[in-house]
Amino acid sequence: MYASEGQYSQEIDTLSKIDRFGLEPITGRRQFYFGELRRMIYAENIVTAYRSRAQSQNWASWVNSNPVMADMLAEAEKLCQ
Repeated sequence: MYASEGQYSQEIDTLSKIDRFGLEPITGRRQFYFGELRRMIYAENIVTAYRSRAQSQNWASWVNSNPVMADMLAEAEKLCQ
């Protein structure tokens, strides 16, 4: 929903703040928890896949060229419905 409609994403927001200020000022820790790191990376990958597909002239060709990204994006879109 963040990629397609601009809705707030806690994972993307946190990741952008960490990119800007660092992990410790944002979380108070010097290292990530494994689960939070996975969620942020997965959210970022979904946004990247969505934007990549949106820029493609031919979605079918994009799906053939990017099967892992296409599967991940399809699963995310299914969960949003």
